[in-house]
Parts: sequence; structure tokens; C-alpha cells
Amino acid sequence: MNRYIKKIVGTIVLLFTLIGVSLSLMLENSTVFANGHSSLSTIGDIEIGNLKENELEMKLQEAIDAWAETPITVNAGEVSITFPSNNLSFDISSVITQYKSLTEKPWYAFWQKDKAVHIPIPVTANETVVQQVESVGAWDTEKTLLQITTQASNLKDHEMEAVVKKDFTQAEERIAFQVAEVPGAVQDISKITSLLNDVLIVPNQPMSFLALLGEQSNLVNEASLNFIASILYSVLLQTDYEILERHSQQIIPSYLQQGIGADVNPFLEKDLQFINKSNQPGKLKTTLEGNKLKIEIFAATKDKEIKVRVSKDKIVKPRVIYRYSDELKAGQERIEQEGQEGVRIEVYRSIVENGATKEQLVSKEYYAPQNRIVTRSSREPVLVTASTQNEGTTDPDLEMDLDGDGLPDTAPSTTVDSTQEDGPEIVYGYYDKGGNFVQTSP
Repeated sequence: MNRYIKKIVGTIVLLFTLIGVSLSLMLENSTVFANGHSSLSTIGDIEIGNLKENELEMKLQEAIDAWAETPITVNAGEVSITFPSNNLSFDISSVITQYKSLTEKPWYAFWQKDKAVHIPIPVTANETVVQQVESVGAWDTEKTLLQITTQASNLKDHEMEAVVKKDFTQAEERIAFQVAEVPGAVQDISKITSLLNDVLIVPNQPMSFLALLGEQSNLVNEASLNFIASILYSVLLQTDYEILERHSQQIIPSYLQQGIGADVNPFLEKDLQFINKSNQPGKLKTTLEGNKLKIEIFAATKDKEIKVRVSKDKIVKPRVIYRYSDELKAGQERIEQEGQEGVRIEVYRSIVENGATKEQLVSKEYYAPQNRIVTRSSREPVLVTASTQNEGTTDPDLEMDLDGDGLPDTAPSTTVDSTQEDGPEIVYGYYDKGGNFVQTSP
């Protein structure tokens, strides 16, 4: 009998113990709800608390709308694309269903704590985004799109990193280079040359010299910008890259031959722009060795032979401009500026590929002549008569003695050779702003 009583008492004690534990857990859970500890759960990095389904949907939609006000920028190296954030679609109903499935408790497990879960919102990129990513040949489309949707699914930063294909980073063979001594007018180029080093030149992606430098272009003078841009232009001509924009310096630079210089000016919006039309990426290498700048372009393979040819089209002779001054004695003259020939040249690029040669006219350049300036006396010259030699007779010609040698001057005959065998045409004149040549007499 006593044994049965002990069993009954033991059962009652165990029952009360279980009830006490359950009550304790219930109170603890009640405290969790009261203190809002369940707000540790997040959807798309948004704390959701103990919201009801309709409230939860509204809160998520508001957070997505606010996030979508800022456009998305995807970049890798110097290549970037930008598109509106609303080009991404967020599946709110699907994530709410997933949240309920992960946090719902069975009725018999009333003592369990609420689970804290962190769920990203499913995101889909529309066709516009896909096409933009695909247009950048250096990017892995699938991996880059995954990178975009993953970051967007948690409503993170709007700037995202693209995934570059492995073979686009393997640029080992040099396909073009140029070395030039830094002129005296060029200063502090070390501040900006590093910005051009290891720059990836992606196929079919326009590139800008000033964009590569950014605000750092203000750290150097115009001569420095023109020097670096000219050396880069000389290197680009040795490739099959297309030149989209380039301006002539109008004068022959001391560091390169005629027709190869480039003029850039951020204030006048003069830039050097180009595009890689080949099927392989290139990589820029910039080195400053002592007083010499070297710029190189590397690629996976050198599949073309390219030569640059500069041809003189016309040699433009300088004119003689006369000025007059009463400070000089009668018949005297003074040379103020020596003349210098001008020239019009053409720059060609020949590309040899698979045994076939294709020549391109890259540019036509005109360097104006420097006219010869002579100052002459405005005083009346002394007339020389024959009476100094034969008294009683006069010189019927009354010729002027301009050089003061006591003898009448004889104007030399002038002949113009307008042709040169196997060479450029020799002309007198100048080119107007419309590019038309205006013929003048010497």
C-alpha cells in the first residue's frame, strides 16, 4: 500500500515540476514579446518585429521604395554602368511566406522561443540590366548579375562590384609603347601618371583621358597634360583602337614628330577619347624613369602588325611682311623675325592582319608658317644722279640707291618652284578656318 502511495506522490511531484517549467518558459516568452526581442529577425536587413502579415508587407514595400530612389552603379576598374534601381523586381509575397514557414511553431511546442531569422528578399533583374551587363565584354555576365541581385536583396549600398572574366586580366605581351624625355615646361607629372597605370582597356567601351585622371588633372599645368596625352596618343596609334576625339596642338611638339601631338583642356572640354575595337582587352602601363616617361599597352597576344606613317602633303612658304619706321636711316632695314616654313601633313596607320594590309587615314594636320617680318625706313631715300660720274649730264632713270652703296639698286627676279620631285607641293599661302587653302604670291 505504501508503495502505491509513493508512486502517486512521485507522479504528482513530477507533474508539478513540469507545470512549473512550462510556466517559467511561458513567462520568459512573454518577456521576449514584451521587450521586442523578436525584432532581431530581419527581412532584407529590415527589422520587422512582431508585425502582422499586412503590416509586414507595407513596411517592406516602404523600405524598398526608399532604397529604389537611388540609382545603382556597377563598376570594375575604369568601366562602369548605371541604371535605375526600379529595374530590379522584389518578390515581397514570396519572402513573407518563407518567413512564416521558418518562424511558425507547432501548437505543442508553446514553450519554445521565437526564432530570429535573417532572410534576403528575392530579386530579379529586368532585360535592360541584363543587356547593359552583357555589353561589357570584360565582365562575367552571370556572376555579375548574381552580385547585383545578392546585394540588392539585402537593400545594401547602391555601388556594386562587377566580376571580371579571368582571361581579361591576362595581358602579358606588349603591343605598343612610346618613350619620351620630359620637357622643361612639364612639371609634377608623377602626381597623375600613376592614375594611368594598370588601367584595363575593355573592348567596345569608350574611354576618356580626362575621365581617367578625374579631378587630379587640376594638379598639373596644361603643358603637362598635353605631354602625357600626346605620348598616350602616340601609343594608341600603334594599335587598332579607334580614336574618338583628339585635338591638335597647332604647333610641332619638341618631344614627338609632326602630327602626333594631342591637346587636352578640361575647361575648354578638349579631350582624348578612344575605344578598343579588338576582341581582346588591353592594359596600360605607365612608368616614369628619371626624366623619361614610358607608356605601354599590353594584351594577351599581338595578333596584328601596325605601322604609323607621317606624310608631308604641302610645304607652305612664309610670306614677307614689311613694317616702316622713321627711326632707321633712309634705305636701312631690320629683320624682326625670320621666316619659317609651314606644312600640311597626313598621318596614316597601316594594319597587317592575316597577310592583308589595310591603311587608314587617321588625321590631316596643318602647321602654319612663321612669316618673315622686316622693318624698313620710312624716310625718303637719296636719289643718285649720273652727274656724280659725268658732270653736265643726268641719269634718265633716276634709280633709287636703297642700300647706300652709291649705285642704283636692281630688284632681283623672283621665281617660285611650286613643285618638288617625289615630294610635297611647295606653295605660298595659308589655310583658313574652314580648312581651305588660300593661295598668295611670295
